[in-house]
Amino acid sequence: MQVFRPSAIGAGALFTGAGIAHFAKPDFFEAIVPDWFPDAALANRASGLAELAFGLGMFHPRTRKLAALGLFALTIVVFPANIDMAVNRVEPQLVEGRFSRKVDAATGPANWIRLPLQVPLLWWLWKENRAASAAIR
Repeated sequence: MQVFRPSAIGAGALFTGAGIAHFAKPDFFEAIVPDWFPDAALANRASGLAELAFGLGMFHPRTRKLAALGLFALTIVVFPANIDMAVNRVEPQLVEGRFSRKVDAATGPANWIRLPLQVPLLWWLWKENRAASAAIR
């Protein structure tokens, strides 16, 4: 069982940091939740908690397989929000010290570039899941 796997530690750090960010700056993440979702605060807390829990799970070999699979699924589940940001040109903007959702405000390709970047992220997480599965045998 491989305890120190740098790529798993990197994924853990990335998602743990993202999970913390959901709670440190909730208004930013709530601003990117699609309008069709009924509760932006719930979406932020749920996805932040999942990123935090699964991200931490990447640090230990015993929980790494489940954590990688959970992060893989989470990445797929939040993908519609990425599509919404691109199609509706969503830009979180500061208004009186709080981020709010601005539609038709984003300029440039940033929201569209996020979409294909999900593929290598999913590949990385799947690779970590497979490595953790092989380590268990």
